[in-house]
Amino acid sequence: MSMSKKDRPSVALETVRRTELETLRVIAVAAFAQGLRDYGKRPDGIETIGWHERGCAEGSYLAIRADGRLAGGARVFDYGEGVFRIGSLFVDPALHGRGIGSRALAAIERRYPQASRWSLDTPALDARSRRFYENAGYVNVGSSRAERASDFRLIDYLKLPLLREIREADLFPGRRDASPWEEAGFALRQAARAVLLDADGRMALMRVTRSGCHKLPGGGIEAGEDVFAALRRELREEVGAGEIQLTDEIGMTAEYIAEYRLKQFSYAYAARLTGPLGVSALTAEEQGDGFALMWARPEEALHLMRSDRPNSLSGHFIRCRDLAIVRSFLEQSGSGDAWQRGGETHL
Repeated sequence: MSMSKKDRPSVALETVRRTELETLRVIAVAAFAQGLRDYGKRPDGIETIGWHERGCAEGSYLAIRADGRLAGGARVFDYGEGVFRIGSLFVDPALHGRGIGSRALAAIERRYPQASRWSLDTPALDARSRRFYENAGYVNVGSSRAERASDFRLIDYLKLPLLREIREADLFPGRRDASPWEEAGFALRQAARAVLLDADGRMALMRVTRSGCHKLPGGGIEAGEDVFAALRRELREEVGAGEIQLTDEIGMTAEYIAEYRLKQFSYAYAARLTGPLGVSALTAEEQGDGFALMWARPEEALHLMRSDRPNSLSGHFIRCRDLAIVRSFLEQSGSGDAWQRGGETHL
């Protein structure tokens, strides 16, 4: 059952106190009891007081409080250079369904503003945890091998730097945005997109005639796919790119489309074409939308996208989203200033 804003407890993080370790141990055992029943696993050692004492001694252990009450905990690891990892995050099962976990996760990310990259893992069979992290912007980047005696494996998740959040009011002044509570009920779509360069430094771009815009190649991540498998499949289908090399992470965008009750997270990567182009395999819908592949230098592609005048809601979101991705790519590659000056750059 969904709760109104006033029914949701306030959530705060504090460094764990030694006097709370046994209480946290009991909460952790209860929080991971379902996983132990379902697939015979829980985080190694979390049922022992030693696990909690080590976290306290290392300074990696945070207490989660809801309306002042101890509600759970989290281990957070700083690997330096903006790379952070969440080791375990748990909430008392008696308090589930009140939005404590999602707000605790957001509070953890705010606590470390120097973080540019977050990672974690969660059991592949734990559908509830996977939905939780995916709705918070984390994307599947691969998995461990299944153990011999069982099919147990862990899914690795990553959260890229946020390039842009886009809402309808950003595109259409005067239009009311959905509230955060409404957005929490939006369906989620995750997508993989690429700035794909050929050997001459030209960028693949899809002209979408029906919407009056250009877009980056890429599309939705299907069930069971990690982001890299999805990206390679989409580049093969839309561009005919059978052989590519991923060269860098660019970042992610978040679109909140109230009219469709949809939130879309797009994960963008830079890539190079390393083999000959094959034949694209556009879907009937893409063909109907007038998808057509073209190649342009990144600065030229940015100019085309800036000049677009979309004639549909989705077209406006595409333009805003992909402009943010290409601009970030140019900035990261050192070409942004040259483009602003009108100079030629070679990537």
